[in-house]
Amino acid sequence: MVTVLAGCSGSPASEDTPTPTPTEESDDSSDGDSSGDGGDGSSGDGESTPEDTESESEGESGGGTLQMLATGSIQTLDPINAKGSGAGYNQYNKSLMEFPNGLYPPEPAVVEGYDISEDGLTYTFNLRSDVTFHDGTELTASDVVYSYRRLAESDNSRNRDDIIGETMTIDHEKDASLSEPTDETTLSDVVPDSLAVEAVDESTFEMTLASPFQYTLYQIAGGAFAILPENSVGDVEGYDGEYEYNEFFSTASGGPTFAGLGPFEVDSWTKGSQIQLTAYDDYYGDGPQLDGITYTVVSDGNTRLSRFQNENAHILEGMPTASFTPDNVSIEDRNGNREVGTYTFGDGMEVNYGEIPALTTEYIVFNCLDVPLAVRRAFAYAMNQHDIAENVYKGTGKPAYHITPPAPYPTFEDGQSGEESYDMHAENGYESNTEFAADGYPYGYGETRLDDARAVMEEAGYGEDNRFSVTATTISGDSGYQQVFTTLQSKLRSAYIDMEITEAEFGTIISQAISGDMPIFGLGDGMEYPGPQNFLRFLHGANPSNQFTRWGAEGSYATEEYRQTARDAWDENYAAEGTTQADHSEAFQTIEEMNWASVQELPFLHPNSQRFWHQNVDVEMYGVMENQTFTDVTLE
Repeated sequence: MVTVLAGCSGSPASEDTPTPTPTEESDDSSDGDSSGDGGDGSSGDGESTPEDTESESEGESGGGTLQMLATGSIQTLDPINAKGSGAGYNQYNKSLMEFPNGLYPPEPAVVEGYDISEDGLTYTFNLRSDVTFHDGTELTASDVVYSYRRLAESDNSRNRDDIIGETMTIDHEKDASLSEPTDETTLSDVVPDSLAVEAVDESTFEMTLASPFQYTLYQIAGGAFAILPENSVGDVEGYDGEYEYNEFFSTASGGPTFAGLGPFEVDSWTKGSQIQLTAYDDYYGDGPQLDGITYTVVSDGNTRLSRFQNENAHILEGMPTASFTPDNVSIEDRNGNREVGTYTFGDGMEVNYGEIPALTTEYIVFNCLDVPLAVRRAFAYAMNQHDIAENVYKGTGKPAYHITPPAPYPTFEDGQSGEESYDMHAENGYESNTEFAADGYPYGYGETRLDDARAVMEEAGYGEDNRFSVTATTISGDSGYQQVFTTLQSKLRSAYIDMEITEAEFGTIISQAISGDMPIFGLGDGMEYPGPQNFLRFLHGANPSNQFTRWGAEGSYATEEYRQTARDAWDENYAAEGTTQADHSEAFQTIEEMNWASVQELPFLHPNSQRFWHQNVDVEMYGVMENQTFTDVTLE
């Protein structure tokens, strides 16, 4: 499934240039500064009064409760299931590795160090001896084995592709009898307890990959790889479970009885409204300085902005694009590609401001079972990415013509940046591998081509007497997406397409995308590691019935020639043994070109991430991984 938990990437030294995972032994240790302060998918409006906020925050630095706004309701605390429902998940969870303040490369979190075998297959991690779960039990290697097996084997996992997919694959056995007969690849046929993970002893965890993968340490730093106490729930073979699933991860039977490894533990949770975290007294690392964090669910962007301006929230992650005024920003410091300064509201209130180019792509997803290719291409002809970036998002992002963001885009010459290669390919077809992309982006680079939109529809048999009707779903309270869809709606009418626009919470969109219930919807995706394969693994048609686009599934509007070209590029130039980085670049560019040809996903923006925070909050601007624990945050 398309990964939706946030995960981008940046380097402390040069955040705009992706670097591979180190392969040498590391004995660094980290006191924790990693991940996750935001949530997605939404409902509810839980309120917090100004008086409450003031009483918790006043006084000298240290202590207090940080008031945060979650964009969507938290559906579950299960890290292997939490797509689009994880507000604060990295405050109460920990993985083996982490991205300190959102910077890459990843560093040890709950491990003292690690070794990588010469063949790049076996990773051995030495666990810290001072780490305990929130229930007081000590972390052991058996807990890691259990957590990784759940990610690979549990029916509750939405993230199997992260551990046994086509990129980072821990070695395992397959049993065809465990999956439905199909010519697609599948992730449901893993033999129970065959995953190559082992507790060598209580403090040593070892895992072996099926083939080397340069971003392994990045991948396991992600939220899906959070470590839980062994036998917490019994949803994998060999474990009975100490608690029922919803008792541990949700609110059943007085739950959650959840226990993680993060600096904060779950104190109380009202679904759709609020989750309250308190500082874990026995946290192994430095901090936290705060007494706790409260995430209040406020789905509407304007309401979140109003609450922040009224000082009912300390930090605002992003602002509705319609309300943002670029001229009100004053940048005072630049560190790599992170910019920090102030933002002044119309009433004179001045707050801190941070901005960083995200390794993220905003795009429209088409369910190819429902939307013919001619319609998908008409959407592409009608869209003007440059106009969207400038007039809808007010210059706070880069026009998107590829699914891969610019920084990690494949390069073809020494000293070339990803952004240079990205732009040349989109503008003039630089190093194109297919005739379809020989002249660059085929639907109009920086222009709308409605005559071509009408022509492609007429060629497919559409016209005034045979119009195509469809419903598009956008994220509730997201003014940027709403403007994009509304602008397309008026343009597409002249191309015989009648589009109704509806809204849904982010979590609802993800659930319906998994079940295939939406023909067209908007989505944003952030990278878990700075490699094109992070996104492109979903676009070469290997497992279409389990992809949001369904491109290539039985009965879908798919061109087999395009699918075969993409499949061959992936299998022969990326996945095959002995391939080089040049081979990989060729494969990635070919898959991008086949997405142009098939329009499974229509990108329109690579956004900048923004943070606003009040003067009484001492917090750093995160790096492009956008993952940050609040261990060092203080309130005055």
